[in-house]
Amino acid sequence: MIRHKLTLCQIQDKHKQRNGVLRLADATISPSVTLGAKIADQLRCRIVSGTLAKGEVISENQLAREFGTSRSPVREALRELAHEGVIELARMGAIVKGLDAGDVQELYDVRFLIERFAFSRVAAQSDDVRSALCIELTQMVDKMELAVRHGNHVEFAAWDLRFHERVVGAAGHKRLWHMWGEIREIVHATLAVVTERRLERCPDDMSGSLEQHRELVKALVVGDEDLVQAVVQRHLEETKSLVETLFGLS
Repeated sequence: MIRHKLTLCQIQDKHKQRNGVLRLADATISPSVTLGAKIADQLRCRIVSGTLAKGEVISENQLAREFGTSRSPVREALRELAHEGVIELARMGAIVKGLDAGDVQELYDVRFLIERFAFSRVAAQSDDVRSALCIELTQMVDKMELAVRHGNHVEFAAWDLRFHERVVGAAGHKRLWHMWGEIREIVHATLAVVTERRLERCPDDMSGSLEQHRELVKALVVGDEDLVQAVVQRHLEETKSLVETLFGLS
């Protein structure tokens, strides 16, 4: 049973009191980040959620006033978001491009390529290595479940991201890790927004996501590469479908 539920805005306000801006990963994943990265996190979440709509103009000066900083960290944030393709830089600011159905499809195309390879590579590792990793992954799913009980979508998204990121890292492939880094923050923001909407709509709906993550762990324990790939594909296809539905793109 959910004891309390924080909306994205409430969590942002809570974190503003502490350090000025919200970092979705917070200390759980990213203990030290720049102010520009923190600003980028908030803007990214607003863009993904639609709070900042496609075509909307973002002013450097306005953002600097909002976050109580100089324009330098704001420019850093805008450059990061432009690199991710969600805004287009303009004079003294940027124009929001947002995420459309094509962007979501491409995001999950890349996730599938990365994670299918990573999970398969991990499945081929020794029993001892897989066993140790699966203990870690199980603990992460437990933390995700605890976050659901508390209605905390920020914590859920952080541990969800860390779960998948841990497997990508365990694959021991530098180029793959670099590819993951290119989509990491968009994946994280999408997870946070989707989780918030799912918790608002029906908290019990999260049980399916938790079970899918436990199935991924079970497949790794067995070490069957074909089974692992099938479970990864099913999980990502269902997640993509959910994103499209909740974002009104289907």
